[in-house]
Formats: sequence, C-alpha cells, structure tokens
Amino acid sequence: MSEKIREARELSRAETITGLTHYYRAEVQRSLAWRKRLDLTTNWAVGAAAAFLGFGFSHPEFPHTTFLFGFAIVYILLFVESRRYRFYDAYEYRVRLLNQHLIYGILTRDVLTEEPAPDSGIFWRAELASDLLYPQYKMSLAYALGRRLRANYIYLFAVLLAGWLLKIELHPAPAHTWEEYLQQASIGVLPGTVIFIFVFLFALHLLVLIRIGMRPGGGRDVLRSSR
Repeated sequence: MSEKIREARELSRAETITGLTHYYRAEVQRSLAWRKRLDLTTNWAVGAAAAFLGFGFSHPEFPHTTFLFGFAIVYILLFVESRRYRFYDAYEYRVRLLNQHLIYGILTRDVLTEEPAPDSGIFWRAELASDLLYPQYKMSLAYALGRRLRANYIYLFAVLLAGWLLKIELHPAPAHTWEEYLQQASIGVLPGTVIFIFVFLFALHLLVLIRIGMRPGGGRDVLRSSR
C-alpha cells in the first residue's frame, strides 16, 4: 500500500522539469542580487580611496597617518566583499550546474539524464540535491580575498600606497634627504623605519593573498576545470 502511495506521489518528467525551471529562475535572481552587492562594495571602496586621497593632500598639516587609516578602511571593505563573494560563488555554482545540464539537456533533448557528466564525472541532480540539503561555501576566505584583490582592490591599495609615499615626501615640508624622509614618516615615538617595515609586511600580505587567489578553486573551477 505504501509503495502505491509513493508511486502516486512521484512527480512526472514534465512536473520535474517545470519545478527545476522555476527553481532555476530563483537561483539566477539570487546570484544576480549577490553580484550587485559585490559591485556596491567595490563602489564604496573606490569612493573611500578617492576621499582619503583628496583629504590627505588638502592641507600640509594633515598627517600621513590619514593614508594608513585609508588602508584599514579599504581592507575592511575588501573583507566584506570577499565574504559576499563566497555567497555569490556558492549560488553561482548551482546556476552553472543547471546551465550545463538542465538547460543544455533541453537544447539537446536529453533532459534529466542520470549519466554522469563527462567533464566532471558528477551526477548533477544528486549534486544539486546534496548542495541544497547541505549548503556550503565553495572557496575559502583567503581564496576569496585573493580573487577580489586581483579584480579591483590591488589597484586601490597601489594608489593609496603611492599617495602615502608622496605625502611623506611633500608634507609638512619637502624632504631633501633620506633622514628627513624617515623623520617625516615617524608616528609619535615610532620611528619611520618601523612604519616602513609595517607597510612592507602589509604589502607582502596582500601579495600572498593574490598568490592564493591564483590557484584553481571556487564553484566554477569545481564544476569545470579552468583551461
């Protein structure tokens, strides 16, 4: 009796395709929503960098620590955007699953096949069901930081770094010797050498993240290897 009820409740092929089609539209909209959030955070970072550049050079008496504070603000925005990027990548993975199997199957008249995909070896319906039941990120936070750095933020940090170095050289008075340059780079009791070491380590940290972001990983690379 229970088997008959189960057979009666089983969805037909047309009903399954219809349900997946509506689900596909919802996942596309959700992926686009996270894509817009990424663009919004990038716009905030660009505006913040421009504001710190303008404020830092607006008056000679403003300290060069303004640019260091700008580094911190832009890095916070990078962290926020990287977190959003992980969500975007997770939803984009589902969209790509449906694109490469459901939509492709509709076009080739081979819908809902149970054969594993030749490029990835996965059963896409089981993979999608498992990802819905146990959702998880497809990339680490360090990888996401590296990807967003390569995309946009490395240029913002480079501009702020150049502005910081120029600020030290020009304000409060033009530095004519290396000793004067280090003197103007000091912050309180911290000598300029310590400040330069700190900034160098920060820049090295960014380069390490970029290196991590160049490795294969993330939803798109899990589904189809990069070429």
